[in-house]
Amino acid sequence: MNVADYIRKKNAESKNPPNKNTDPSTPQELLNKYSGYNEEQLMAELFRYGSLSSGNVSAKELDDFYQRATPFLSPEQAERMKELILRLKNS
Repeated sequence: MNVADYIRKKNAESKNPPNKNTDPSTPQELLNKYSGYNEEQLMAELFRYGSLSSGNVSAKELDDFYQRATPFLSPEQAERMKELILRLKNS
């Protein structure tokens, strides 16, 4: 599962929670997948799947993701994520 798919899935789940038995990519599985990546690899993955020009994600989906993630971030992390989302919207 890539970043865009994860964002779409989370948006859909907020409207219709999934059946835990059929959900193939849990947050833990995604954490396991990306935990070994360094910052450069994470950024490459993010821009590969998360830019608007890729067609995988919309500006609204990026904004929704930011709103859901912000409570879990420090002020510095939230600001960094805001900057990244602006870059994704312009890419």
